[in-house]
Amino acid sequence: MTNLKANALGDTTAENDKKMLTEAFVPTADFRTLIETDERTVVVGRRGTGKSALYIQLQKYWSDDKKIVVLCFSPEDTEIIGFRSLLKPFSTSFNLARASTRLLWRYAMLMEIAAYIRGNYKLAHLVEGDETLREHLQRWGNVKGNLLTKCRHIAKTFLSSASPEEAVGDLPINLDLNHIENKVLSLTSTSERRFVLLMDRLDEGYEPDEIGIGIITGLVYASIELNKRSEKIRPIIFLRDNIYRAVAKEDPDYSRNIEGQVIRLHWDWAQLLLLAASRMRVCFGLDVEKDQRIWDRCTAGELQGRDGFKHCLQFTLYRPRDLLSLLNEAFYSASRQSRSTAVFSDLEFAAKSISVARLEDLWKEYQKVFPSIQIMSNAFADGEPEFEVGTATQTLSSVIEKLSENESQAILRDVRLLEPSGILQGLYSVGFLGVHEVTAGAFTFCHDGRTPDVAFENRARLLIHPCYWLGLNLSRNALMPEEAEEITDEYDIKVQSATPEIRNTRIGQTITQLDKIAIGAEGQREFELWCLDALRIAFAAHLTNIQSHPNGAAVQRRDIVGRNREESEFWCRVKSDYKVRQAIFEVKNYAEPGATEYRQLQSYLTGTYGTLGFMITRDTDEHLHSGKDLDWIKEMHQSHGVVLIKLPAKYICKLLQKLRSPDKHDAVDQQISILLDTYERNYLGIKSTRSKKR
Repeated sequence: MTNLKANALGDTTAENDKKMLTEAFVPTADFRTLIETDERTVVVGRRGTGKSALYIQLQKYWSDDKKIVVLCFSPEDTEIIGFRSLLKPFSTSFNLARASTRLLWRYAMLMEIAAYIRGNYKLAHLVEGDETLREHLQRWGNVKGNLLTKCRHIAKTFLSSASPEEAVGDLPINLDLNHIENKVLSLTSTSERRFVLLMDRLDEGYEPDEIGIGIITGLVYASIELNKRSEKIRPIIFLRDNIYRAVAKEDPDYSRNIEGQVIRLHWDWAQLLLLAASRMRVCFGLDVEKDQRIWDRCTAGELQGRDGFKHCLQFTLYRPRDLLSLLNEAFYSASRQSRSTAVFSDLEFAAKSISVARLEDLWKEYQKVFPSIQIMSNAFADGEPEFEVGTATQTLSSVIEKLSENESQAILRDVRLLEPSGILQGLYSVGFLGVHEVTAGAFTFCHDGRTPDVAFENRARLLIHPCYWLGLNLSRNALMPEEAEEITDEYDIKVQSATPEIRNTRIGQTITQLDKIAIGAEGQREFELWCLDALRIAFAAHLTNIQSHPNGAAVQRRDIVGRNREESEFWCRVKSDYKVRQAIFEVKNYAEPGATEYRQLQSYLTGTYGTLGFMITRDTDEHLHSGKDLDWIKEMHQSHGVVLIKLPAKYICKLLQKLRSPDKHDAVDQQISILLDTYERNYLGIKSTRSKKR
């Protein structure tokens, strides 16, 4: 085992694992079912359960038979995205998306079969007698690209946004679908060929909306129908479990039409031992028949025997990919120490390394849209992997309270905007946390980057994903076999985090709430609370300890005060030029404050409050105009050396809009800097238009 290469037992990606798939493939019962019967059309499995390996091996198996034509389809994400554009008229209707794609998939598969027949010199003459089919083949061949691209270019002529229902109803006629299908089925019988259509990687570009689910459901229906109509056509679709569950949930006819057509990939300890032993036999050149003996030959100590192998499986989710990753790293560790067998410490080292790497990958992947993810996920380090929502909320609240003011602006804004509840939903959306579903009796981990369907209740149970347990040094480091079966885990295919969605929802709710607040004395208290919330969001990274009426019942009672962190360019400027340590925001729930209000704010500007203050009003324009606020602000500056900045609530809403993207963490700072520039350069140098008393 010395001088062993990395990934000695094979690559964890089937496409890069040709040697081991050729020499050590395990023909499982699922594989035998697919090659021996036509009863199953849909192959469903979680991530890493061997769908792509099965796809490759079926392709090899049938390609050896000259009477079988294997047509493979593995789309790129760009192809799926392009195909989605065709279905925009059906974006709000799953039924229309399913109905239209069901027809389009049937047409596309039939055209691919017909194109093969026409391209085969022995069979081409069979097509010549049908003018309609020749015309369709001519059009099909004129479009460059693969199956979906051809289908999109042809179908876009017929799918109108003006009347989607009518367009779907006319689609079979416009595509001559019945004629094409009858003719192609006849050709397959005459040609004495059997056509196997293998379709994989359908999660590329997939989105869990009406169109995305409709596309997959349409393909499933089209494949099942063709499989039933002709023994000469054998479609097989490979789906990830999360996509299949979305189809089952959305399609009202699922149980009647789809459920009985499915094979669900499942591995038990004996099958996984067979897989490991087969690869060890090839890798280490062992001439031993029994799988357990091969395992014992390559391991030592606690790892030997059936119990030793099962102990190894506790670091996995009982999936081939997990096991191969673990054993590759464990045997590589043994090789580096010049040992011929792997021991338990190798396994622990491997599991720890993989867990830490996955945790770091999570941080890197989502740092941009979820800046606080590293700090918030580390909040659970050295603890229990399972807990209630209430406990998690307390843990996060404690960490947030202890955050240093030296943290980055992006992190501070993130935690103050999302708050513990939003952070929990964000951690769920990236697959770090799973929620226990009582009806299913299992922990479900997010697979599409979206927020939970319902808010978490305090008593709901959460589980940190097992792949992070060792990386976080939790009290447990491995799953029991029965627990591994309770993990519904497809989180890795999502392309987004829910934190932008949570952030946008919070900002949107705050902006919308403003218009519901009555102007004047009636809505004063509610407006003050709105301002407090809005300022905490807008200046989350710049001001700390933002409070309402911090000096209580004092004569000079300031409405809202926040301490200047002096972190950004604007707030450093405010401290340097205007000596503002504590920033004051006076709140007036009307549009045009007068002399009394401006003098009141001016009187507050002493000591640590410096010589600059803000007045929040219900005006709609942040610009100053001659004859009213401009004159009073200019007079306060000339007479008392202070700068009073008007901040209309609508202007604050504009600042909040800038925060929708976490990338633009300095957008608020830039905008308010421009506003201060305008005051200094324009307003405070303009001669007053107010006539003086004689």
